[in-house]
Amino acid sequence: MTSKTKLSSAHLNEGQGEYTIQNETSGQEWILDAYRSLEPRNYLKEFTSQNVRPCGRPFHTSRPITILTSFLKRNSRGSAMVTLGGSDKIGNTDDSTSSSSGTTVIAACTLLVGHPGNATPTHGDIDVLVTASPLSGPRFDIMGRESVDSVAAFYNYPHGSNARAATENDNGNGNHGGHGQNYNCNNNEDGTRNYDAPHPLDIKQLESWIRRTLRSSRYIDPTELGIEPGKSAWRVRISIHVVNHDGNVWDAALLSACAALADLKLPVVEVNRKDGNVRIVDGAEGGIGGDDNGVEAEKKKVQRREGRSLTLGPVPVPLTIAILPSNNNSNDKANKNGKSNPIFLVDPTHLEEDVACGNFVTLVCNTDDEIVDFNKKGSGSRLSLNRISALASMGFGRAKELEPLIVKDR
Repeated sequence: MTSKTKLSSAHLNEGQGEYTIQNETSGQEWILDAYRSLEPRNYLKEFTSQNVRPCGRPFHTSRPITILTSFLKRNSRGSAMVTLGGSDKIGNTDDSTSSSSGTTVIAACTLLVGHPGNATPTHGDIDVLVTASPLSGPRFDIMGRESVDSVAAFYNYPHGSNARAATENDNGNGNHGGHGQNYNCNNNEDGTRNYDAPHPLDIKQLESWIRRTLRSSRYIDPTELGIEPGKSAWRVRISIHVVNHDGNVWDAALLSACAALADLKLPVVEVNRKDGNVRIVDGAEGGIGGDDNGVEAEKKKVQRREGRSLTLGPVPVPLTIAILPSNNNSNDKANKNGKSNPIFLVDPTHLEEDVACGNFVTLVCNTDDEIVDFNKKGSGSRLSLNRISALASMGFGRAKELEPLIVKDR
């Protein structure tokens, strides 16, 4: 498909003029893209002031989620791919207000045989490895680290010695640079302002959080990973890769790990009960048997364990909410202290995460109405008891909604 574009200019004086673009297919899409890139705070504020988000979702609504399992059968024992949103961009470009391509994360389980600890001789273990690459997003380097240096300038957040210079141009209302933008800033002891900045995705922090959540959630019984008490046990390594980052990688990564564990099937093994050595038996191989001499003695020394799936407990389902400052409109409702209420955005996109500047709340809940984990980040994410109760109710509802997608017919 070709698009016809007409460019006209008028009143060109000293290099300035007015340009008008008429495009039969997407007349103003390029303007929105430029506005979103150069003025991300104001761009998002144009929508939130109308109680809607750029993608058209209400504040409390998550993106559609797709979970695909068993798609990496050759090199893994269990696998899953989780996609948040992005479905409307496949074959449908009617939504010109959103450039979201969805967040996609894959997870695969591989098995290693290890020696159990002395304190838990019948327990196996779960390890987590999270990776990213430049293909995950334009801000990632080859080591999988995300940098916000390329976008920090568009938020006008000074750092270090530039913070004092910013206060000299500050009009006293928290606005900097004369753009009328409201930034989160706190006064330091030396009188300078501490401007917030977009926070990059910390792969190591995400990796540690997933490992800690899986181990403490009762989702997997570690005794089912034991092979021979005190001698051998399974070590499940969950390799998670961020295929595409468009916000809320934390939720997508944990959900993909849970779905991959639900898809995991332990293989048939033969265990030497004397030394604990384990040999994986392929499907085509037969068992120990025959008419040779010493077969009965061999049967007593080597025991076959049938392959099976793991018994699953309540699924730990995450819910991440970005916290933005109020739009400070006259129509905003104030709390009893006279302060405007912040804006809570469920399942934030990459743009919304940048504007939130590290102010998030992540709840992990299950269908037993239990809060497995509560992770609050950012100095601007202070919550009252009533708000925590409301967020917990949303988390319990999301757990009941997503658990059937993860465990499926099990």
